[in-house]
Order: sequence, then C-alpha cells, then structure tokens
Amino acid sequence: MDERSRRSLWARMSRNMSWTFAGQLFISLAAVATLFITARALGPANLGILALVESFVRIVDLILRIEPWQAVMRYAIQAEERGDKAAFLRLIKLSVMIDAAGGLLSGSVCIILGYFLASWIGLPADSGPIYIAVFACGLFISFRPTATAVLRIYDRFDVLARIDMVSSVIRFLLSLAAWQMGMGLWAFLLIMLVQSLLDGTLCFIFAMREMRRRGHDNLMSAHGLAAIRENPGILRFMWNSNFNVILRQSANRFDVLALGALTNPTAVGMYQLGKRVMNRVSKLAGPVRQAIYPELARLWEQGKRAEFNRLIMIVSVAILILQLIVAVPVMLNVEPIIRFVFGPQYEGAGPVMNILLVSSIIFASGVALNPALLSMGKDKLLVTVTLGSTLFFAASFLPLVHYFGVEGAAFSNLLFNLVWTIGCAFGFRRAVG
Repeated sequence: MDERSRRSLWARMSRNMSWTFAGQLFISLAAVATLFITARALGPANLGILALVESFVRIVDLILRIEPWQAVMRYAIQAEERGDKAAFLRLIKLSVMIDAAGGLLSGSVCIILGYFLASWIGLPADSGPIYIAVFACGLFISFRPTATAVLRIYDRFDVLARIDMVSSVIRFLLSLAAWQMGMGLWAFLLIMLVQSLLDGTLCFIFAMREMRRRGHDNLMSAHGLAAIRENPGILRFMWNSNFNVILRQSANRFDVLALGALTNPTAVGMYQLGKRVMNRVSKLAGPVRQAIYPELARLWEQGKRAEFNRLIMIVSVAILILQLIVAVPVMLNVEPIIRFVFGPQYEGAGPVMNILLVSSIIFASGVALNPALLSMGKDKLLVTVTLGSTLFFAASFLPLVHYFGVEGAAFSNLLFNLVWTIGCAFGFRRAVG
C-alpha cells in the first residue's frame, strides 16, 4: 500500500470511528441515565419483567429474521469496485425484500408464541402475552439492516451516529417524564416500543435519501432476486454470518429468559442491571468494529495482507486498553456506585456486575476478529467457534445457576465470551498462517 492510500485508509477510519465512537459514548451515557430512571421507577421486579419481554421478542426476531447487511456489504463493495451500479441496486433491493419478509414473519410468530410461553419464562400469566404482543409490533416495520449496509458502504457513519443519538435522547426524555408523572410498567414498555420503531424506520429513510443523492433513484424497479443468481455464495454467506449472530445473541438473551424460568423477576432485575452496564461498556468497542469492517473487506479484496494484519493488531490492543480504562474504576467501587445511582433496593448486585464487566473486557478485546474472519470469507469458521461457545454456555448455565444463583449466570456469560475469543484468535492465526 502506497503512502497516499495508507493516509486515505486511516483518514476514512478516523472520520468514521470518531463519529461512531462519539455517538456510542453519548448513547451509552444516555442509556445509563435511562437505566437509572427505569430502575428507580420500576424496582427490581418490574425491571425484570421488562427485561424478560425484551429478551423474548429479541430472541424470536434473531432466530426467524435473516439480517442481510453483512453479506450485502461484502458483495455490494465488490460491485462498487467494478463500477456496476445496476448490480449494486439489485443487492440493495434484495436486502429490502429480506427485511420486509423477516419482519412480518418474526412479528407474527412472536405474538403467537407469547400467548403460549409467557408464563413459562416468568411473566405474569394474564398480562405477559399482552406485553409481548405490544412490543412485538415494532418488528413489523424494521429496515435497519438494509439502512446499515447502505450508510456504511457510503461511509455515512455520521448519519447512523446522529440517528442513534436522537433515538436515545427521545427514550431518555420519555422515561424521565414517565418517572416524574409516577407512571408504571406500561409506560416504560410503550417507550421501549417507540424506540424500536424509530430504530427501524429513521435509518432507512436517511439511507434511501443518500442513495438518491448519489444517483440511485430507481431502487424499486430493480430485480432483487437476480442478485442471488449474480452472486454465487451470497445465500451461504448470509446464512453463516446470521447463524453466528443468532448463536451469539441468543446466548446473550437466553440467560435472561432461563433465569426468569428458574428464579423470579426480582432476580432477573438484579441480573439485568449488571448486564445493561456490561453491554454499555462492551458497546464502546462497537464503533471500531463497525468502522473497520468495510476497510478490512477492501484490504482483503485487494490482497493487502500485511496492512490487513496490522490493522487487526492495532485495533485489538487499542480496544483492550480502552476497556480497562473504563471498567476497572467501576469494578473497584461497584457497590457504592450501585447504591448511589440505582438505589438501595439493588444492593448486593455488585458481584454480578463485576463478573459481567470482566466478561465484557474479554469479549471486546477480541471483537475485531469477527469482521476480520468475515472479510476473509471464513464465515464457516466463525460459525463453528460460536457454536462451540454456545454449547459450552448451555452446558454450564444450569449447574452454575443451581450452585451460585444469579452470580452463576454471570459466570456462564464470562465463560462463553472467553471460549469465543480464544477460538476466534486461534482460528484467525491459522487462517493467516
């Protein structure tokens, strides 16, 4: 790679990461503030019910909806490199079709299953199915995956960041109003639905506007299904990349549902408090993963292996340092922080939160390996590693919860991330020789 190309690469990445990191930091602060309000307003039991509803709907959506954005990005970047605008449009149209069909399927099935399974996961038998049905309505209008692909291909990470910041502020303000007005669980459930609808539609509107601005104004006339014939392997790549996400995210949601079935909503609320904080710390690494995937795909497509490996190493070390800077001070003062921020009713959640913070550090340090393996076409390897980690998680969850309670669920999460990170690192090393 010549000096000019290297400067161009780092300039694009710096611009994209600055927007996504600033956005994610802002969103994380807004999310913690919203969690503070929700925890104080609802208490552990109702916070647990809210977590169970969200986890149930998200798991059904994950299992039934194929998100095309990773595959579409990979093949659309190739079409862009060739200058084939028609092929590019057909790929985006295929993505829109998959989003629409997936939303209809997952939303319908979620509502139906909710009436049969709500009480099994610890929700109230009378109101649980209704909670699920209301929140599931957000699945019917969700074109976020297509919008994500389009905006990232065009390097419009700033648009994604701004929309996510606006969405998080709206949820915070609505939650604050509900808390001050003394509203209960129903208000916070509807607020969660509003944010889901915003996430599913706003990004898509701006993505379509960006396409029209760049001369792609005939998307609806494109033949989306033709993209399958033109891109051999796209369905396999789409399935493998989604199967990896399904395994990982289902494990991330399953623990909440299993804990609800084994214990009670109050225990789930205590666990959810720790998980939300863990997720916020983990998501600080998300902007880096999002920004490097298009660049890694381009470097690998262009055969620039040394630059590819160097980028992975720099990103991994930087993320680990960032995680330690953020998490360690919290871990050393976790109990006073919990009492001060969330209230005395959550006292005792410190050990759970510390275990989950260690888990987030382990995961985030290897988070760059996911886009690296996908860029290399090693989607099968990624699926194998995630499947093994999920099986390890499933085998350890029940015994650990039985012997250690809520802390056992947190330990199981930590083991999952540890096995996944080690497996991805080993697979990456073998793949690059």
